[in-house]
Amino acid sequence: MYNPRDLQVYVRNSSHQVIGQVDDFTQVQLVLRYNAVSNWSMQISATPRNAALLTPQANPGGGLIFKLYGATLLSGPVHTFGYESDQDGTKKFTVAGPDDTIHAAGTLVWPDPAHAIEAQATSYYAVTNSTAFTETLMKNLVNLNLGPGALTSRRKSGLTVETSSNRGRTGHSFTYRFETVLDALTEIARAAPIGTPAGYLGFRIVQQGTGIEFQVYSTRDRKDTATFSEGRGNVVTSSYEVKAPTGVYAVLGAGRDAVAGSTSSAVVAKELFGYSRADSVFPGYRPEIFVDVGEIDPTAADAQAQLDEKAQDALYAAATSISISMNPQDTAQLAFGKDYFLGDLVTVVVPYADQIQEQVREVELTFDASAGLRTEITVGTEATTSRKTSGSTKRLNTLADLLKKLNTRK
Repeated sequence: MYNPRDLQVYVRNSSHQVIGQVDDFTQVQLVLRYNAVSNWSMQISATPRNAALLTPQANPGGGLIFKLYGATLLSGPVHTFGYESDQDGTKKFTVAGPDDTIHAAGTLVWPDPAHAIEAQATSYYAVTNSTAFTETLMKNLVNLNLGPGALTSRRKSGLTVETSSNRGRTGHSFTYRFETVLDALTEIARAAPIGTPAGYLGFRIVQQGTGIEFQVYSTRDRKDTATFSEGRGNVVTSSYEVKAPTGVYAVLGAGRDAVAGSTSSAVVAKELFGYSRADSVFPGYRPEIFVDVGEIDPTAADAQAQLDEKAQDALYAAATSISISMNPQDTAQLAFGKDYFLGDLVTVVVPYADQIQEQVREVELTFDASAGLRTEITVGTEATTSRKTSGSTKRLNTLADLLKKLNTRK
């Protein structure tokens, strides 16, 4: 449906000002991920003009902006630059990098963002039965840790936070201590059901005017309008995989007590709580997991709300993993960016499994100067990651998360 030249590629400098446009690329690949860091890469002719725009020496701290029909798909800094010459005399540059959401992944949630690390006045960044909406809490978190409201030394130059539209729900209770802003945002967004049935809030950092902006958007329930199947002629190739859950019963350990008779500083959970989540795909299979939420005081007024959110988060990530990877054929009735977007609920009809209705987790767009556009989308549960592109999941990071909790939640 799209022609490679429908994609506009702009170059920005370290101040996020557009300094030029390039259109002689041979290939551009964009990997857009829902509530995660996206990636991009571009191969382009090695000409003097392109060198003046793209080389780190000529444009230090520069980046690219990718637009499709005038709408920005993603933007991000140049983190990789390469040069290559072939025997036939062809010379090209390869540039690549993450999208601007990388700044949320590289920033920690400080317990007390208003003070220097040596002068922290509290142990946790805490929200208790908040009357603020989910979107507002997400934007406050970004603002205080890397936005205009952060300490001068922590502010990301050029970053602003869009005004909240009060989406999501109220009544949140949570605590954070040196998790990444990205991890915290993902957890908060997940707890904000919207639509019928429930969807979630999406977020990203993207070029806006002469700066970059943290944005939140509503995902949509498009199960009835965005259906993919071979019978409809809008699927070229497809594959799917279902994996058993890693946990359907969670034991949460809250609070901390010293181990009786211990001469060391060993501690154990003060109280234990059990949560379960039924799994219809693998009935009768009951793996148990332990979740350390020692930062939650079991006697606190909002303890139950905090425990409920932590349990929901853990069991959601440990649920049955469903992953569908397919090459859709864009049609006048159904095309990415126009009729569905990242995070939207869609329907995919697959052999031997009837139909699967899950969220769009990843979209890979490859614009090739000679072959046109190739699209691959990945639909599935949160543990989903495509087989062709790198991407971390909570399931892969379980051990790292446990180690991080031991080091930060004290």
